[in-house]
Amino acid sequence: LLTGASWLLLGMIVGNPGYCPLTDWHFSVLERLGQTGLPSSYIKYLADRITGMDINPSLIDSLTLYVFIGSFIASAAINIIRPSRISLSR
Repeated sequence: LLTGASWLLLGMIVGNPGYCPLTDWHFSVLERLGQTGLPSSYIKYLADRITGMDINPSLIDSLTLYVFIGSFIASAAINIIRPSRISLSR
């Protein structure tokens, strides 16, 4: 929920949908370390760095959104829709 709120609410305030203050912080540190030409997305930065490829930013953004939505639905299903099936007591 915090990630979604950051992407939506902070994004609307800042004027940048998908905004994350941690990305600003990470990129600030990377720039101080001499990194230049950073992408707009920290996830793209990580994907490029891990794979050694220059992955299409639209593909990264789409995959990020789909994984976020899937995770949100799975979490809702586990924690809201079917809480009675999960029991911590034995």
